[in-house]
Amino acid sequence: MKIIQVGYGYWGESWMQFIADDPDTELAALVVRNGEKLRLAKEKWNLSDDQCFTDYDQALAVEADLVLIVLPHCEHIPFARRAVLAGKDVLIEKPLCDDFQEAKDFWRWMAGRKERVFVSQNYRYRQELWQMRRGFSGEELGALQFIQLTYRAGMTTDTREHEWNIQGWRGRQVNMLCYEVCIHHFDMLRFLVGADVRRVYCTGWTPAWGLTDGPESIFVNLEFENGVNAQIAAHGCSVGAPTGFFGNWQVQGAKGLLCWTAGEGLVLHPAADHPGTIPDAESCGLPGFDRAGVLRELHRAMAGESSTLPDLGDHLRSLAISEAVLRSTRERRVVGMAELLQD
Repeated sequence: MKIIQVGYGYWGESWMQFIADDPDTELAALVVRNGEKLRLAKEKWNLSDDQCFTDYDQALAVEADLVLIVLPHCEHIPFARRAVLAGKDVLIEKPLCDDFQEAKDFWRWMAGRKERVFVSQNYRYRQELWQMRRGFSGEELGALQFIQLTYRAGMTTDTREHEWNIQGWRGRQVNMLCYEVCIHHFDMLRFLVGADVRRVYCTGWTPAWGLTDGPESIFVNLEFENGVNAQIAAHGCSVGAPTGFFGNWQVQGAKGLLCWTAGEGLVLHPAADHPGTIPDAESCGLPGFDRAGVLRELHRAMAGESSTLPDLGDHLRSLAISEAVLRSTRERRVVGMAELLQD
């Protein structure tokens, strides 16, 4: 699979290693608008002249199967449209964008086209998440009941530690906490529960030392269509006790409580009368860690096989939760997902 990568910031540079490590993937071209950054990338990755471009349209003329877009969120859809018009499939870094109406418009625009758009939700590809998913779909953990998830940035009240929230294009985001951070949690929850969200209720605020209009702290209640409930407490500028980006999880099943925290993996507190077990890691089918898993599932999707990689419609349902959280916070009411996803 030949890939044109667009963007070479911190995250774009890390993507290059995943592409290099995948035996079935080849970099066809790299597009970097900054000439000096492109020169450094060329040296680091030993690229040829015909792989390096500052002009996107020239790069789109290169023979390739897919365009990988690793740019600021506000540029994702404009660059994706141009790739689709050039006849290329597209993989976009999460989120698709941070404007839900723009996302819906793009989804409608894609209807009926042969080109496909996928979104890299790299946190789907964590060993523990796949073990839980396997256990709750089988007999090991019993029926899934409810989930509590906590995310804490855990910095200090010194505003200089929070300035990255407002630097450059990030300062123009609709809401960094919901669209850039918690989009991981919303997608992971949908993947684990195996159902979409029916209703959302949220309260939100910004701590005294916060630098954005917020909210930078949220308490979210999610009601899934299969009856599972989830509660999320997420704090983008909290002080002390950071959790790591995937958060701390407590997952209640009929056969015990599963706890998942950074550095400790999965810990099961079994039911006394009918204890569950955690499935073996080898049996859960994880295709690869992080973007290695994204690329393996991308190969499956490109071959027309069943894949866990979110396509445009799948991702839109995770993105809608971000929008519902903000709407619920502003309007102080329960938001039904149907009102956001209707045409």
